[in-house]
Amino acid sequence: MPIPKIGQDAAPLERPLRMFPSAREAFRVFLAQAADPGKRVLLPAYIGWSAREGSGVFDPIAAVGLTPGFYRVDAQLHVDLEDLERQLVRGAGVVVLIHYFGHVDPGYREAVALARRYGALIVEDEAHAMLTDLYGGTCGRLGDVCLFSLHKLLPMPTGGALVVNPSGRALVEGLASAPDPSIRAPWDFDLHAMVAARRANAALLAELLAPLAGRVDPLWTLPPEEVPQTFAVKIRGVSRDVLYERMNARGFGVVSLYHTMITPLSIDEFPISHELARTVMNLPVHQEATADSLRALVVELGRQLELLAS
Repeated sequence: MPIPKIGQDAAPLERPLRMFPSAREAFRVFLAQAADPGKRVLLPAYIGWSAREGSGVFDPIAAVGLTPGFYRVDAQLHVDLEDLERQLVRGAGVVVLIHYFGHVDPGYREAVALARRYGALIVEDEAHAMLTDLYGGTCGRLGDVCLFSLHKLLPMPTGGALVVNPSGRALVEGLASAPDPSIRAPWDFDLHAMVAARRANAALLAELLAPLAGRVDPLWTLPPEEVPQTFAVKIRGVSRDVLYERMNARGFGVVSLYHTMITPLSIDEFPISHELARTVMNLPVHQEATADSLRALVVELGRQLELLAS
């Protein structure tokens, strides 16, 4: 077979970005155009809510008038594949897979295969995983569309994108972006530098936190191809909420991204989700976190743990 001087077949490689004010708006527009109104939208049973922001992934479903459903996650936030299939048997038009904190579920491919088997569209929520997608390539390629939340990973105040994979092209035909010159494309930034900083900071945190094992435990061991949005840990033995307040009062910007579950996720039906919501805290790994500041963070974390336990 002859080989051309340059690759010329763009179709298999095109992943156009449709820009929106937020990932939430991108998701709403996609659902309004592509989702079957008579079928459920399945979400993992770990969806947060806040009084200030609502829920970025749940609210668009309600706004379009669709019916949500939920599949269980385990204590490491991984998909319960058996429960996902039980929900698919009951019927679903869309399955949302969330790559929490930049981590790719080990059951990702199996979950996609199940959704395809039952005829559901697949949305990959990569609000935290844009860099894992773009640099690791381990997520974002199996769904019909992906959602980027630009401001959660890039130094910009707002912005989202709908990423269209080849299987999703027909679904978004005629769907336009919402142009806004203030929303910058990811390529405007040195993504390589950001990725390197996040990976190095996560590796350093894993090392520094080792003496606190049993009180502060990483939620996962991150493989090298993943790029963390934050470093997720479980806090044991003390109140995560009190620890969160004390660390922020001392200038260490930790967060609790899913501190309150949405109302449909009751504690009786989803106890694992609520246990995670009570105990997970997210430590910063972005490019402005230096090695010295991370060492100081862990020292203060240890000190506050001792004070709270006494």
